[in-house]
Amino acid sequence: MKKVNISISRWLFRTSCAAMMAFAFASCSNLEDNDHYGNGSTVINNNELKIVNMSSAEYMNSRADLSDMSNLFKENGIYSELNKKGQLSTMLVVTNDNYRQPDADDVVFVTKSHVSDVSVSPANLHNGERLMMWHGKYVNVTMDEEGEQGAIVDHIKFNNASVKEVIQTTNGYIYVISDMIETPTSLSDFINSLDDNYSIFKDLVLSSGGKVFDRVNSKPIGVNNEGNTVYDTVWIYTNAHFEEKGFDMNSESLTATMLLFSNDVINAAMSEARARLTMWGMERPDSALLNWIRDVSFYNRRYTADQLQNAEAEDIKSIFNKQWRTNAHSIDKENPIELSNGIVYNVNKVHMPNNLLMYRLKDKFYYYENCTDAQKEEYFKMTNMVFSKCKTDVAAWTPLSGVWPEVEYRVLILGPGDDGPQGNLCLDFTPVRLKENIGGGTSVEPYFVPPGSYRLAMGFKQNQNMTIKVSVLVNGQVVSVSNPITLGSATTYHYDRGATLPDRYPEGYDPSKLSDKKAGNYDTDGGPIIDEVVIPDVNGDGSASQIVIRIEADNWNEQTGMTLHHWCLRPTVNNY
Repeated sequence: MKKVNISISRWLFRTSCAAMMAFAFASCSNLEDNDHYGNGSTVINNNELKIVNMSSAEYMNSRADLSDMSNLFKENGIYSELNKKGQLSTMLVVTNDNYRQPDADDVVFVTKSHVSDVSVSPANLHNGERLMMWHGKYVNVTMDEEGEQGAIVDHIKFNNASVKEVIQTTNGYIYVISDMIETPTSLSDFINSLDDNYSIFKDLVLSSGGKVFDRVNSKPIGVNNEGNTVYDTVWIYTNAHFEEKGFDMNSESLTATMLLFSNDVINAAMSEARARLTMWGMERPDSALLNWIRDVSFYNRRYTADQLQNAEAEDIKSIFNKQWRTNAHSIDKENPIELSNGIVYNVNKVHMPNNLLMYRLKDKFYYYENCTDAQKEEYFKMTNMVFSKCKTDVAAWTPLSGVWPEVEYRVLILGPGDDGPQGNLCLDFTPVRLKENIGGGTSVEPYFVPPGSYRLAMGFKQNQNMTIKVSVLVNGQVVSVSNPITLGSATTYHYDRGATLPDRYPEGYDPSKLSDKKAGNYDTDGGPIIDEVVIPDVNGDGSASQIVIRIEADNWNEQTGMTLHHWCLRPTVNNY
């Protein structure tokens, strides 16, 4: 409930009788002229609200058709507890026709699910609010458009029970509803109760945390041979992976949305993702894909079905900052599952994003020395420059030995040739990678880049005193061109120490958790070249294409030559 609504409601009932009468008439402007507020059991009655001059307990006892519910309240101490507390309340009740006797084990829990310490009028209810009941869980308030405009009967629901009558008493409100309250399970209980059709998703969530014994809520059922108490054990699910994000699945104060993936949906998505990776000649560990399923599934607010799936390419971010694009997936919009602290939607079909399958494509220019002569001619086409040498400028290092691999700064140096500079310089470079041969040793092969949107970053060496322009070509056609870039004294383009780009580190790396003062320089994407390069779908089937990175310059530093370190394509959020 909104605090302002609670405080207004309580204030109204703590004023004098005259003030309460004024409020009653003001909030019921459509009362008949002959309606009045008097003594005894006199009722002001219209189709939407009854106001009585008796307590909630007295009113419940006065109506024969509410006798079953009233007896339930008596037998479980509700009336005596209300008298002891001496405060206002809201009761949710049913007529005898809709009454169902709770099981003996659940009777107290069920009874308390129908009483709240908050006295709330229909005027103070709003769609999407929640009312905390005595059993420590919330009921959800929903209303249609007419309910939002003031209609009550059959336009307001508590969970899935429609309001049939509203009675304002001297110490609160009574809502007669169509069905007894069925309290949904919490998010944690729901996950733990998932059947074998959801075993992959369930294991993904549960394996990232643990459970602890809840002594308070576990019933002693005997003593073992060692004299220790034996409990009908209740477990509390804990999970630091979620709790670091302030997301406690056991908490009733949580307002969450969860996406639920069946084994069939997960397996279909994994198969489709593996097929794309095979077509692109790439690999990705299954764990990365499955962890994305887990981390994209949880949100710290309630979303409607239309917010989660619509025709617009809108992005919603999970608590783990994972991107859910609303036009790329299919959910069951018609059958949401209400929980006490959230809502769940079954996913019918999910698309593993391209920017998940490719974290980044990054490699080095010094692979020139691993190429055959024919490959050097094909992949490193030079105009007015020649190969000078490959050298290691900085020895291999790591900010955390044994955890992050060592990275060396080995570079490719190109020079003007024996005759000196002969006009504009140009290198048409086809990105290549090293491949481990089956029989031993390595060879070089070109990258094939899937269609989509990428950010291009690169690393050279500082103090080259050159201005360059970079273009990206596909099938001989230029698809993107950079602004002029100065390779001066700044470290922006110095190897891969670039610190100006967001999301620039290798997957899983967090320099803030390391004490090494150089941790922020480790294996970054490099310096910014082009914010968005769109690689076209050349073949119309999503298959990957070779690209060319063209580096041009109209000046030359004869002392240093052109020193190249690496290139990096990182898929953008639009490469989905």
